[in-house]
Amino acid sequence: MQDPQWLELSLTAHSEDEAFLLETALELSGALAVTYQAADEEEIFEPPIGSTPLWQSTKVTGLYDLNADRQAVLAALRSSLGEDYPIAEHLVKDSDWVRAWLDYFQPIRFGEHFWVAATEHEIEDDNAIVLRLDPGLAFGTGTHPSTAMCLNYLVNKADLQGKTVYDYGCGSGILGIAAALAGAKAVYQTDIDPQALIASADNAEKNHVGEKIHLCANPADAPAVDILIANILLEPLCLLRPQFQQHLQSNTVMYFAGLLERQQADIEARYGDAYSVRRVDEREGWILLELRQTV
Repeated sequence: MQDPQWLELSLTAHSEDEAFLLETALELSGALAVTYQAADEEEIFEPPIGSTPLWQSTKVTGLYDLNADRQAVLAALRSSLGEDYPIAEHLVKDSDWVRAWLDYFQPIRFGEHFWVAATEHEIEDDNAIVLRLDPGLAFGTGTHPSTAMCLNYLVNKADLQGKTVYDYGCGSGILGIAAALAGAKAVYQTDIDPQALIASADNAEKNHVGEKIHLCANPADAPAVDILIANILLEPLCLLRPQFQQHLQSNTVMYFAGLLERQQADIEARYGDAYSVRRVDEREGWILLELRQTV
């Protein structure tokens, strides 16, 4: 019997910043895993201490379930990267990528007692709040700096007790589920990839917060909320301002991630006429912005 196959989509980056942007775009489009390798024969020898060099040309590859909606995945990538960005497609035979993923994805702690861990991981903390996440249909494990900053802010700094939250571009549902576990009374989630909504629902049930999670295939179906968080990319963050405004109350706080440091100026240019824009965290060149209405 032939092994199951997976869909690989490969993109080529010519700088470190571009590689990180491609990684984020692949993850946000539903990639189960993202890998880097040289796009040519170039080798990297002993790097300077503390550096993580890439090649002059880096192939950034996303792995997808063969049953994923290919057209939706490609549409998501082109929305992030432009219609003409070259995307190479390959079918690959099955391998034990789940085991490899578990070896790579170790439990992550955010703050004192909040953890993200796979079902197989044991957390030796009697006071732990554990968000269980396993490899599945959509991106979001907390390992990417943007996701990590969002998680850390939600569970440690945002006052979520009794609040309503909109997780816009939910991926695996990790941010909305974290908000529910941290005390939010209702969480609304949407994503351009239908499989993300399936994954979010499955993960919400796995974490026993399904009754708090409301999935919105139509983004406009969510009401005005106390907190809106969008861990996506610069272009959709700018284009979605009219959509976001439908879900704001006078005191709603928005959190934007998926942004590089230099892109804060673009958000300020797009939102600065009516919102204060404040950087509340930064990691490895990525930033988390807080926006509050001023008019």
